[in-house]
Amino acid sequence: AYGTLTVRSLLDTREHCLNEFNFPDPYSKVKQKENGRALKCFQSVIESLDSLGWEERQFALVKGLLAGNVFDWGAKAVSE
Repeated sequence: AYGTLTVRSLLDTREHCLNEFNFPDPYSKVKQKENGRALKCFQSVIESLDSLGWEERQFALVKGLLAGNVFDWGAKAVSE
């Protein structure tokens, strides 16, 4: 009735239920901690990307976006 069951649809359903019943995000503190660490690395990552050629930079950006999404979805192999 709701289409294909995917990790994304499960995450969206979880988020919807948390919001609907006014539950706080159980991972809020972990996210804040990770965001703080990521911000400390931001400048060096940008400088590293700036030093790459156009094609290498595009590949690095796509690879980073995909890795970030997979990690966010909780894939054990990526987190290891």
